[in-house]
Amino acid sequence: MSDNKQMKNTENTNEWINWIEEAIDKEHLNHYEYNQFTNIQEIGAGGFGKVYRANWKNTKKQLALKTFFNLNYVTMKEIVRELKIQRKVDFHDNIIRSHGITKFESGIIKRF
Repeated sequence: MSDNKQMKNTENTNEWINWIEEAIDKEHLNHYEYNQFTNIQEIGAGGFGKVYRANWKNTKKQLALKTFFNLNYVTMKEIVRELKIQRKVDFHDNIIRSHGITKFESGIIKRF
């Protein structure tokens, strides 16, 4: 990949990160500390990352945490796309709810 294209992808990645941070700041997206989850067990993996089952300390509910392997331009764009779609269809009973976002100790973003 050329240096110019890599720099553009880095700028675009930062744009998507800024979108997520702004959504958190404006309370359109909830952010939770990773230590609020217990009993975290891997249940699957795919092209973008892994899925874990976990318990939410505050409610004792079981939920899924979705991790992402590489926070590059494509991954960040996909995260934002999923979040936007989720917000549009959140009213329907048959749609799995996204409660928010957290950051794993290694810096990997997790959605749940």
